Amino acid sequence: MKNIRKFFALSLIIVMAFTLASCGGAQTPAEPEEPEATPTMALDTMLKSIQDLDFETAQQYYSGDMGSLEGMSENASSETAEVVDKMLKDALNFEYALDNEVISSDGQTATVDIVFTTYNMGEIFEKIIEELTARATVLQEGGMTADQFQTEMNNIVIGIYNDILKTAEKNLEISLTVNLTKVDGQWKVDDLKDSTEFLDALTGGLISYNS
Repeated sequence: MKNIRKFFALSLIIVMAFTLASCGGAQTPAEPEEPEATPTMALDTMLKSIQDLDFETAQQYYSGDMGSLEGMSENASSETAEVVDKMLKDALNFEYALDNEVISSDGQTATVDIVFTTYNMGEIFEKIIEELTARATVLQEGGMTADQFQTEMNNIVIGIYNDILKTAEKNLEISLTVNLTKVDGQWKVDDLKDSTEFLDALTGGLISYNS
């Protein structure tokens, strides 16, 4: 069961953190449509584009490698793909507030504060594991093949997750300050691949949950 727990956790985190992963499938940045956007506007556009799975637009406002959904999806096994897709869409359904924009005296760098409010996927995942542990023991005694067992486990996870989400609330709040730099007249968010807070915001706390 420990292996099952680790398998699902790693599969979910790999895919749900796709936006900040370097997977070799990054879109070629296009010319920004709003070169005079403020730091807050640039960050807002990037976040909305991520929620819409529009990584080509998001990349225009991001200095790091945004990656692509198609490329990262290949890292998830077919057995967990449906679960990952469900949790990914719900995690990206975060709410956020931007405030306290501060631009440096030379006008080349800036900071903007963000407060994310999202589902606590780490807490939800813990509940799934508790239910799964109890049911897996029974399934293992049912004489199933390995493929049948994996399929049934996947179906159980989806069912449990859907039941939990019916009453789940967005009660996880994550605050952080984002740095931006003006590049060729366009504000871009600095690389966030090392920001645990930002990764947690995009995955509903799964990064810190698995640490």
